[in-house]
Order: sequence, then C-alpha cells, then structure tokens
Amino acid sequence: MSTELLLLIICFFVLMIIGMPIAYNLIITTSMYVLLSGFDIVVVGTKMFEGMNSFSFLAVPFFVITGQLMLRGGLLELLIDFVNAFFGRFKGAIAMVTIGASLLMGSIVGLAVASAASLGVFLIPMMKKEGYSSAFSAATMSSASLLGPIMPPSVLMIMYCISVGNTSIAGMFLGAVIPAIAIAFLQILVANRIATKRGYKSYEKVSRAEKIRATKRAFPVLLLPVIILGGIFSGVFSITEASAIAAVYSAFLAFVVRKTVTIKDVPTIILEATSTTGLVLILAGAGSAMAWAIANEQVLNSLIGPLSTMPSWAFLLLVNILLLICGCFMDDYASIVILAPIIAPIAWQLGIDPIHIGVVICMNLVVGLATPPFGITLFVTSPIAGVRIEDTVKEAIPYLVVTIAILLLVTFVPAITTTLPGLMGY
Repeated sequence: MSTELLLLIICFFVLMIIGMPIAYNLIITTSMYVLLSGFDIVVVGTKMFEGMNSFSFLAVPFFVITGQLMLRGGLLELLIDFVNAFFGRFKGAIAMVTIGASLLMGSIVGLAVASAASLGVFLIPMMKKEGYSSAFSAATMSSASLLGPIMPPSVLMIMYCISVGNTSIAGMFLGAVIPAIAIAFLQILVANRIATKRGYKSYEKVSRAEKIRATKRAFPVLLLPVIILGGIFSGVFSITEASAIAAVYSAFLAFVVRKTVTIKDVPTIILEATSTTGLVLILAGAGSAMAWAIANEQVLNSLIGPLSTMPSWAFLLLVNILLLICGCFMDDYASIVILAPIIAPIAWQLGIDPIHIGVVICMNLVVGLATPPFGITLFVTSPIAGVRIEDTVKEAIPYLVVTIAILLLVTFVPAITTTLPGLMGY
C-alpha cells in the first residue's frame, strides 16, 4: 500500500468520525491525495464534472417535483383511500395501507425520505388515532418507506448505473420489481400478524360500489406509475423523459384538475427539487473523483486477484455483510458512489450478472436507511410520531427481518432479478 493511499484512507475516516458531511469529506480527501501525488489540483474539478455530467441525472429534480405536487395537491390522499378500500377490512388496516401506499409512492417518486416524510405526515397520526402505539406507527412508516428506492423508478439505481457503467437503468428497474413486491407482501403479513396479536381494529368491509368509486377517484393518480414504468420498459421514452412527463402530468392534476396547488407554491417546490438534486450531484461528482483516486492506486487490480478465486456465493455473502454494516453508518448515495465502482467489476469478473449484483448492492444500502445508528428514515418518522428512535427500532425489527430475508433470497437466487430483464431483452 502506497503512502498516498494510506493517507487517503486515514483522512477519509478521520473526517467521517468528526462529522464532516460526506460530500465535503470526499472532496477534501481526494484533493489531499491529488496534491500529495503530484497531480494538478484541476484534476479534482475535472473528475467531479465527469461524474455529474450525465443526462440521466435530470430525472432527479423531475421526480422530486412530482412528489411535491402529489403531497401539496392532495393526490396522496387519493392513493391512501384507494388502498384502504381494498385492505381496510383486515386487522392492522392502516399499517397495511401505509405499506401499500409506500409501494405505489415508490413507483412514482423513487425516494425513501420523500415517502417517509410525505406519507408519514398523514398516516402516522392516523395510526395513532386508531390506537396503534406511537413506536409501531413510526416503525411501520420507516420500514415501508424502504420500498421507495427499491420499487422502480429509483434515484439510487440511477446513481448506481451512472457510477459503475455497463448496466442498463431500465434493466435494473425491471430486476427490482419482483423484490419490491415481495418485500411489500411480507411486510403486510407482519403488520397483519402484529395487529391481530395486539387487537388493533379493522374497518368494516367495503362494498364493491365503494371500491369502484375509490378506484375511479384514484385512477388519474394510478396512471402515473403506468406512464412512467410503461413508457420506460416499452422503450417509448427514456428515464429522464419519463420523469419530465410525470412532473407535467402531476402538475396538470394538481393545478388544473384538483386546483389544490397555486403559483405561490411553485418557489417552495422548486427549492425542494433544487436542494435534493444538488445533494445527489455533489455526491456523484465527489464520488467520481474519489473513484479516480482509488483507480489510480490500482486498488481494484489488487482485490480482483484474491477475490476472483472465491466462489460467487461466498463473494455475494461477503458483499451483503460489508454493505449492511456500511449502511448503518453511511448514506446510501455516498456508499453507492464510493463502493459500487469497486464491488461491481469484481462481481462481473466472477461471472455475476450486472443487473443481479446491482440490485443486490442497492437493496443492501436501502436496508441501511432504517437501521441504527444513522438510519435516516428513523430520524424522519420518529419525531412525527413523538417517540424515541430506540423505541422505533425495536418495533421495526420484524419488518427488517423479512426485508433482509428477501434480500438474501434475491442474493442467492439470481433468477428473481434477471428473469424479467431477460424477457425484455436486457
């Protein structure tokens, strides 16, 4: 190991321990490496620009705008009423509605924090009002929001594909459909079992006419995932074009059809989209610069030798352990731009399908969003419920167990993620 690489590693961990934001950490660490190695400091800016210079990143602000329009336009309530019409008669109805709505929200926006914040504001108070404990309400919302970055379209998967290359974004989206639905199904079973055990009430059975009425009211919103995913998978338009169309369509619903959003709301919506996009871009740029430094030290070549002799199942198990641990301490976007360019090429060398390893990496890091000590969805939902994070974590354990179970199934049964993309030619 060279002196420059050793100092890069030390600098990175020291800055992380003292609480430096990860994007600035990567920029400072890479800059120190560049200067110590005798390169021109301009290299840092050049590599950052290369990492940010992708047309696909334009999808991020459009998806955020879509989510904001859904929240401010009252479109989320229509989704919630639709899911409630079909699941309300079961024990733990509101918890099940939370999971179902999160799956639908994920198929539109693709951001965990957006789902946790926007849905949580409505559903956590509803759960508490129905007699659910505050901790269980927060845990349900926190765990259900993980469906956002797994169910396509996913901003995290877009970042992954741009970071590693050699992987189709649409193919990744297709590969994640079955895992997302499987996680939602098992989470619903967990919610129903816990609710039955604790005696949480259900609603009366809804008549067919009321189900039809709820479906009609929600139909314009339900068209959104059809437009987004149908357009992408059919090849009618790209990821970025799909996000723009989704934003325009949701704006039409919010401004014209429901008339619940006004021009006064536009600056706030744009500010939210700008801040989220800025975070994604600076992480992508900083991660690209760091990846260049790691590549310059030929770290990948040093790892491929010993790891290429491992059985693929052992490598995948090692990846799961490593990423689940990293997810407890690092942001999912930061982990993607740092670790994915190292792990993915080794997996390809072992003959692991690019879409399969991509879904495995992303799912691992998504689980980290709801695990302590730095699970971001825990920090979003716990204050809404008015409960300590420690209590939320305890209630979230059953949800995390089934989510990790699906992760392991996806890891060791590649067909779960490769069958749909294969059928579509990816």
